[in-house]
Amino acid sequence: MESKEKRKWTLMFFFASDNNLSASMFYQLKSIKTAGFQVDTNVVAHFDPHERGVPSMIFEVNRLEKEGKRKSRIGDAENPNPTIRDLAGDQVEPEISTDPCRCKSSSEFDDLPAEKALEQFLDFSRKKYPADHYMLFLVGHGMIVGRDAFLPDENPNTGISLVELGSILRNFSEEVGEDGGTLELVGMHSCSMSGVEVAYQLKGTAKYMMASEGLSFVGAWPYRQMLQNIFYSIEKGNTKVEDLVKSIHELCLHNGADFIFAGYSSDLCLISLEPKRVEALNRPIEKLTKALKAGLNDKRGEELIRLAHLKSQSFFQEVYTDLNDFCECLSEGCTESDDVQKAMKAACESVIYALKPEPDKQAKPNKEAKRKQEAKPRKQVVGPIVQADFSGPDCQYSHGLSIYFPWAKPVEDASEHVIRNYRNYAFVTELPGASWLQFLNAYFEKTERTPRAIKLTKDEQETWNFAAAAYKPFACQSGPTAITSAALTGKDSPADAGGTFSYSFVKNYSRDFVISNRALKVFGNEKGRKKQT
Repeated sequence: MESKEKRKWTLMFFFASDNNLSASMFYQLKSIKTAGFQVDTNVVAHFDPHERGVPSMIFEVNRLEKEGKRKSRIGDAENPNPTIRDLAGDQVEPEISTDPCRCKSSSEFDDLPAEKALEQFLDFSRKKYPADHYMLFLVGHGMIVGRDAFLPDENPNTGISLVELGSILRNFSEEVGEDGGTLELVGMHSCSMSGVEVAYQLKGTAKYMMASEGLSFVGAWPYRQMLQNIFYSIEKGNTKVEDLVKSIHELCLHNGADFIFAGYSSDLCLISLEPKRVEALNRPIEKLTKALKAGLNDKRGEELIRLAHLKSQSFFQEVYTDLNDFCECLSEGCTESDDVQKAMKAACESVIYALKPEPDKQAKPNKEAKRKQEAKPRKQVVGPIVQADFSGPDCQYSHGLSIYFPWAKPVEDASEHVIRNYRNYAFVTELPGASWLQFLNAYFEKTERTPRAIKLTKDEQETWNFAAAAYKPFACQSGPTAITSAALTGKDSPADAGGTFSYSFVKNYSRDFVISNRALKVFGNEKGRKKQT
């Protein structure tokens, strides 16, 4: 197909739907279609069906040619009889042709790894739908930090790593920049993507990022209303990007808040990816890391760190922790009279200050707040958080950005190598003097509980040695995989053990072999059979 003439905006939706989210995502694609048309806006959507044999497709949803005139038509405001707007004819890749010889095989579009599919979609959108401004919405399974399997695809079995995501978006941003365009917003409609590690990896790729620390439901983002809001803003001709992305954040927040009636809590954060604002966390994080490492070498300091970890807001079975809340909980427990605690308290306060959201320009400060501001003026907040909100009790201590903070060191195997992944993140490589990973390694070591001591007779010791040798090849999982996708290893506990239940998940126990005397008899019998053969 030929490239379109350059327009003001191109909105891109990447539905990573070759998994159990396929049907729900298709409904969202239909919601985008019902938003209508806007003459200065391209709307392009990638959809990968879960059914075998059905190829991935790209739809140009905002097709004015079908209307027969170059005029915006937003929603169904002028139509008293609502209609169902179908997607027939919107498919642009693979191209539709009545000549079977020209139709491309489904394998050309369905055999790409997840990272290549995203890369190809962005390249296609840039070349065929050039614009001055771009927005990208990534919809699918998340939890990228550590797992490195973002937007997993079951055919083929792949996912996108955090480093790959940063590289893909950076390349796209630079390429559209050469043509005078700007990637304004990356919307992460996925679980647990609002992390400091993600912000560091994506800094400078777009102006803003919108994401959640915890759960993100497919129906939580109201795409029809979001697009109509964007269309009307563009139609008026006075689009201010900052105000537009804030309004999108608030639409998603308000729509998602109703999920509390189903018993679900949620959070949402709008983050600036401007390098200076993200890097405003550099010194506070380095200061915090050094103070925490020193605290681990002090008995009371270690207790306070563990207690703050226990109290603070967590996500996905304690894998991620809200950074601001952890610092608040730790700061509250520290005293000024102890040097170690004083240093941790000061470090926490610097992080808390750097994580303050932008002041609400619409809100008027009360007299007391105004008096304090005038009496003791402070530098304006320059950190990455623009707006951060939550709904429901399970997210009530969310402040916008989480950090990877499990209780125990994850087990490494052929499928999962979390620490190895983490070591390559910009959040680690750009802070080599005192990276968060250095603290994590020290924390895992200092807080690990020693194996239970079992008194053994001489015969039992021989059996113990035999059993321990047999045990070595086996791995014990350090926590359940939250998403049952093959790309995320699928290491769930058996159904008769509760599905996702794990004894060791929030306890930093030694992974050495240990067994009680009576249970050890099982290996004694096996050892005897080995001798007989």
